[in-house]
Amino acid sequence: MLLTSANKGKAVAFIAIEARPLERARYAYLFEKASAEHVLAELQSYQNADGGFGHGLESDFRLQESSAICSSIALQYLREVKAPVDHPLVVNAVRYLLATYDDTLRAWPIIPANDNSAPHAPWWNYSANIAESWNHYQANPRAEIVAHLYAYTQLLPAGWLDSLGESLLSWLADRETLEMHDLLCFLRLLESEEIPQAIRQQLLTHLTPCVESAVVLDPAQWAGYCLQPLQVVSSPESAFFEMFADAVSSNLDYLIARQTPDGCWPTSWGWGTFPEIWPLAEREWQGALTLDALRTLKAFGRIEV
Repeated sequence: MLLTSANKGKAVAFIAIEARPLERARYAYLFEKASAEHVLAELQSYQNADGGFGHGLESDFRLQESSAICSSIALQYLREVKAPVDHPLVVNAVRYLLATYDDTLRAWPIIPANDNSAPHAPWWNYSANIAESWNHYQANPRAEIVAHLYAYTQLLPAGWLDSLGESLLSWLADRETLEMHDLLCFLRLLESEEIPQAIRQQLLTHLTPCVESAVVLDPAQWAGYCLQPLQVVSSPESAFFEMFADAVSSNLDYLIARQTPDGCWPTSWGWGTFPEIWPLAEREWQGALTLDALRTLKAFGRIEV
């Protein structure tokens, strides 16, 4: 199954009209060979004076102040456009992460204690036991932040990142399974081009059984909130492509069929709280999910030309 030219046109029109300016700029960069400067300019509006990112960059989390989760997402986008190590957005983001690193946890608290002052999804609610419920942040967001920092090692103290990587692998070695979002953070680390080969091989060894047990292969369950094959295999070059080749093909068909008549890809979740804000967050997510769908379909040659 291919995404038809007409349905691609609907998706592009949805992004142009309904998506955030950031997703519009990212689409232009990824699909129209536009300059990275527009993406960087949009990202700048999400960065605070402390170098961290906030302002609802993660649409389920509307706090204006900086957080580790929003800063990690910002670094995803900075690496997507190959922002150089000396770009101010990069330099200041790394400065923020170094300043907020918790040496006791050897990790970053995923959200700040003042999170509840702003609209947010219920799973982002701050409480006294939030560290415990997020595995003391040992995977999420730590593994993903480490992935990003390997791209910008020149900005880090000598030996610091290698020590952190060893701590991360030690924690992972004691796990037989991983929660879905923890696993996704480790997969972003695995697929980071900059990580040392020795770390990549250890990650592959530890993550393979976790991936096998976590990915949902039954198409009847994909409409719910679960780990689908395409979340683990983002392109034919992904480490687990051969393991899930048949499921990926079916999941691509499902992805194409899931597009709505107005051209977007819908969320599979909702808040149930802040009813005055959720429609805005949902629309932002639809723009981001539509861009993600187009990227995935392009990577697998599933868009009609």
